[in-house]
Amino acid sequence: MIFLVTLPQVHPRCPDCPWILAPNLVNPLHSDSPAPSLLPLDNLPLSNDLTQRSLCPSPMCLTICSSSVPHPSIVASGGASSGQDSSATAAVPRSSEAVRTLDAPSDTTRSLPETLRPKSPFNAFLPVQPLPPPPAKVQWAALFGASLRYLALMHSYRVMTEAGTRYSLKHDAFWGGYLAALGAMHGWSDGDGYYENYLGHPIQGAVSGYIWLHNDPRYRRVQFGKDPNYWKSRLRAYAFAWAFSEQFEVGPVSEASIGQIQRYCCAFGFVDHVITPNGGMIWLVGEDAVDRYVVRKIEDHTRNQWIRIPARVAFNPLLSFANVMNLEYPWHRENRLDPDRYEPGSFVPEQTTPTEKNPFVPHFEITATVPSFLNIGGLSCLGGGAVAGFRLTDSWQWTAEVGGCTLGNSLPKNWSGDSLTFTTGPQWIRHTEGRWSPHAHLRFGGQKITELHMNQQERQLVEQLVPVGVKLSNYYNLFTTSYESTGPSVSIGGGLDYRLSAVIALRVGGVEYVHSWLDPVHGTNFNNGARFTTGMILRLGTW
Repeated sequence: MIFLVTLPQVHPRCPDCPWILAPNLVNPLHSDSPAPSLLPLDNLPLSNDLTQRSLCPSPMCLTICSSSVPHPSIVASGGASSGQDSSATAAVPRSSEAVRTLDAPSDTTRSLPETLRPKSPFNAFLPVQPLPPPPAKVQWAALFGASLRYLALMHSYRVMTEAGTRYSLKHDAFWGGYLAALGAMHGWSDGDGYYENYLGHPIQGAVSGYIWLHNDPRYRRVQFGKDPNYWKSRLRAYAFAWAFSEQFEVGPVSEASIGQIQRYCCAFGFVDHVITPNGGMIWLVGEDAVDRYVVRKIEDHTRNQWIRIPARVAFNPLLSFANVMNLEYPWHRENRLDPDRYEPGSFVPEQTTPTEKNPFVPHFEITATVPSFLNIGGLSCLGGGAVAGFRLTDSWQWTAEVGGCTLGNSLPKNWSGDSLTFTTGPQWIRHTEGRWSPHAHLRFGGQKITELHMNQQERQLVEQLVPVGVKLSNYYNLFTTSYESTGPSVSIGGGLDYRLSAVIALRVGGVEYVHSWLDPVHGTNFNNGARFTTGMILRLGTW
């Protein structure tokens, strides 16, 4: 019994697949592959009514599809054994590759691992097609579920650790208190410490961004680098992180509704609205870079899953936490197999369609200025902000900036304070083929300075008089005094950016002079200041 077979070999990208790759098989990873071949599969039923099936668990491998090809037993017997017409043999393509008997397997077959050797002489011959692209639609149901789990975890922690939140849930009216909390918001500082604002909230932004990425199939298998699809995916994650942050701060299931903390001193400010998405974006991109250049290097040098798993979790802690929120293992990766199945060197980034060379001038760019240092009124103000630039011409942009900082580290004990600026105006910037982009700006807007003094002795007295179970924040006005001033402001300055790719650049440094027309705040003149900023820039329209 003799019929056509081709010399088998292990698939170079997935050696643990339970199927055999023919030498002249079309490989989508190589554009110069020959014409399509036929793939011998083992242990398929003796039937010419084969349905589509995928035997490879890896998303990087190929999908095996059927196309009304009769079983080889029909071909070998000319149709006699199965009752089919012998003309069915015409459906099996012929090739000049090799004609062998199955009773005499080739040396290549003998060299295969036991799991990959043909187990039956009755092999089906099926054409191979590339893996279909992932679905383009966002998985909204799964995204909503993961977001609710994350919100529930954060609010549960707040209820367990914040006595004021528990008191508000018991005694304050929901809608009245919620609206009062929204109306009380002003300024930059929200009363939290530096690490809570500038470390904790960026962590929240990064986790929510990773939750989005898991449920955005269109860009699920991208990796850190110059690939435009990578940066498109992160921009979408940035937008979701901002929306998630707004919901956590002021939405229906937020700090403003559960605990109504903005009603009371000193959680009034907008710092988290700016820092959470911008700082989270920087953290997320940083973990992506570490995953590519550190974690994958470790995985390519060892097959030990007990080394790979700790490496994935330890070097990407926020991605690992987001995986748990998405009901995945902490070491899950969207763009490669699990640690026990990943083969060194088998990572294949998703291919992108080549495009024409992009211009160097972006249509829009957003800069996360974190950190930002402002020296004003003889005090140091540490914070951050964001600048959006819209292209007017090749050399001019119209920009808008919102930023803030806390004065708490420079003020005496029992004092707190902050600065909030909001300005807009033109910016000259030079985008060239080189990597360096100098820029200069002039912006007009406003500035608000707030200081708060707490009288410790009066606080202790109030604490003694407040009934048990009543929030002390209800009586803050009895032992605190607020000083503030708001007025017009202008800033003039410049800086230097360094282009890492067509998508991302670094704000190496920016220096500006800030002048405001403010009344003295508790005897301090805040009309003149100097600010230094660094950060990261995301450019749109260049890719």
